[in-house]
Amino acid sequence: MKEVSLANGIEWEEERLRVLRSCRLLDTQPEFVFDQIVHLVKEVCQVPIVLISLVDADRQWFKSKIGCEITEGPRQTAYCNIAIQQPDILIIPDTLRDSNYAENLHQLNGKMIRFYAGAPLITPDGFALGTLCICDYIPRELTPDQQRTLKELARLVVMEIQRRRAMGALVEQAQQRSQALQQNNFYRKFGIGIGLIMILLLVSAGASLWTLNKSRQNSQKVAHTLNVLREIDQLELSSRENLLDVRRYSLLPNRSLNKYERSRNEIFQHLFKLKTLTQDNSIQQSSLRELETSILAKTKILDQTIIDIDNQDLEGVNNIYLSPQLVTIIDEPLNILQKIKAHEKDLLSQRQAESIQGQKINLLVLVGTFLLGLFLTVLIVLLTLREVRSRRQAEMTANRHEEYLEVTLSSIGDAVITTDAQAKITLMNPVAEVLTGCASQDGIGQDFDQIVRIIDAAKGEVYPSPIKAALKFESNQVFDQAVMLLQPDGARIAIDDSCAPIIGFSGQAEGAVMVFRDVSERRHIEDNIQQMLTRVHEINALKTSFISMVSHEFRTPLTTILSSAELLNSPAVKASPEREQKHLQRIYEAIGRLEAMLDDILLIGRAESGKLQFQPAPINVIEIITGIVDTIQAGIGQRHHINVDFGDVVEPTFMDPKLLGHIMTNLVSNAVKYSPAGSVVEIKLALADVGVDFNVTDHGIGIPPQDIPKLFTTFQRAGNVGNVQGTGLGLNIVKTCVDLHGGSIRVDSQLHQGTHFQVWLPNRLPAVYEPPV
Repeated sequence: MKEVSLANGIEWEEERLRVLRSCRLLDTQPEFVFDQIVHLVKEVCQVPIVLISLVDADRQWFKSKIGCEITEGPRQTAYCNIAIQQPDILIIPDTLRDSNYAENLHQLNGKMIRFYAGAPLITPDGFALGTLCICDYIPRELTPDQQRTLKELARLVVMEIQRRRAMGALVEQAQQRSQALQQNNFYRKFGIGIGLIMILLLVSAGASLWTLNKSRQNSQKVAHTLNVLREIDQLELSSRENLLDVRRYSLLPNRSLNKYERSRNEIFQHLFKLKTLTQDNSIQQSSLRELETSILAKTKILDQTIIDIDNQDLEGVNNIYLSPQLVTIIDEPLNILQKIKAHEKDLLSQRQAESIQGQKINLLVLVGTFLLGLFLTVLIVLLTLREVRSRRQAEMTANRHEEYLEVTLSSIGDAVITTDAQAKITLMNPVAEVLTGCASQDGIGQDFDQIVRIIDAAKGEVYPSPIKAALKFESNQVFDQAVMLLQPDGARIAIDDSCAPIIGFSGQAEGAVMVFRDVSERRHIEDNIQQMLTRVHEINALKTSFISMVSHEFRTPLTTILSSAELLNSPAVKASPEREQKHLQRIYEAIGRLEAMLDDILLIGRAESGKLQFQPAPINVIEIITGIVDTIQAGIGQRHHINVDFGDVVEPTFMDPKLLGHIMTNLVSNAVKYSPAGSVVEIKLALADVGVDFNVTDHGIGIPPQDIPKLFTTFQRAGNVGNVQGTGLGLNIVKTCVDLHGGSIRVDSQLHQGTHFQVWLPNRLPAVYEPPV
């Protein structure tokens, strides 16, 4: 773990917390791999409480636990907070007796913690994220093997944490990549926005042009209406002048029709212009036709009046001048003309109003367009500045993240492969290149299944692609059985794997990441731990069997000794030398049985501890076998027939005399014990394959088939021995001695027909040997 000074302690703690949270383990659901490690620790260390504790800013949170009901606790008073500051395992054998912790006692499940041991979970870059710790309610110690196993399993926890850390980093990188794409889309959106602004400006300009045109048209209509009104006024003036010209004609001495004809022509010219100017107005055209009829009628009357004036005398002319008909002759045309004029004035007012309204609209459009353009311009400038700042910050974050990802991928020691949504490889770290046998430049762009070939270890069949499963179901995938990675050279290595989809901002899987490792070493560690656990169970079973055997087998001879000793003190036995000798003999025999059992137990103990040595020497096999047979024949074999055939055995042979004695004594004793009185026990020796075959055959109760595989196990006895006394050590001693010789043993047995043991021991005769003189 890194050395941290007071000056940079806060910075180091912040970095440690950042690394912890990057693993994305806090407040997550239990996981099988961590639970499995916790169960292994419990079995190995034989403690009630095992925890994988992650130390956060102000709490310790338990990723996996056994024997603990809570999921988190305060950090400041936790033993784990002290353990993460240690470079090695922290062991507190007794919290009450340790002055460093006696004032900081903890309770769990209502009981006081008396023992604590915590292995810090230190990442390769030196940050202690938590502990793999064990607790007990009683003081205790850890054996060196248990300490080693605890630290090794803590290393496995760190490897699993590093895997999550790498996956988290890769997912974050993918999300940043997706965010970068979103940022790249900003420019596309920016361009679209500018295009929309241009379209809006063009539409606004078009609307402005339309309103200007409309205003111009309204102005033209107003001017047109004014022209119509001017023509009406001119027509009215010409009509009045035409009437005046007639009256002047009657008064002037020198009469002339020039003015009258000129004004009359002007009337029809103006009428024609009015008809032309109002040709699109049906109402005015109708009125003008009525006016034209009235003017023609008036003109005809005036022409007749001029003729009458020329034909009358002065008094007649005076009467014509003063006649009411001449005065009112133009009233009707003028009335019609006023009606036309009134209609045109109404049109003028309407068109002037429309022109003013159009000018206002045009002004509003121009002002609105200007303000909208100004607003959008300011908005685009602000968004551009914001995007520049965001990109600068994102670039700095990306650089830091790239460095962090590079360190993480190089430190975890796991193979990491990422793919896109089509399961095409996009990244391979160096470990992945080594395990798959494929260089990164060759693998990127290839289909995942072509590079990573996974085999079901049990069936030997191709295992379904975890990457494609993660992409399809958009969920994490973990191998649910043992799998192997098939390398290009045909070699297979055991791996485990976790695979996760990379969910983008769209909410859909944009790719997947697979983190896997060569677990051959871990499988070896697990096998060793399993062997250790098996051995622990065997030792516990041996303890139980030993206690049971001692309480049973030792009780009988001790009872015999006690009862015979008590009887020796009675007057009746003292008075009879024969009875006294009988009880003494019983005591001697009981003591002999105790000695034999103790010798067997000590022999097993020496063999288990490796102190039982093989020491070959030149021996006389016939002499040793004869001595063993005579001893057994005089003891438990008094009612049996023991036949010995030494065959073609040639003296001397090189074997360990003590080990050979243990072998033959136990085999012959068992043959006698489990055979009926009067039966024959056969011993036959023969030279075989540079060694000697020792065959012991009885005709006793035999061995049940189901007991034969366990026959040479400590304290193991066949199920049909009944009340026949025995410790269950004899055949285990035989097997141990045969193994030390480098020999072999075989057993054939049938129930109620007997048993045959064949032991072959090699003759260790040196290449150059001179027998003693």
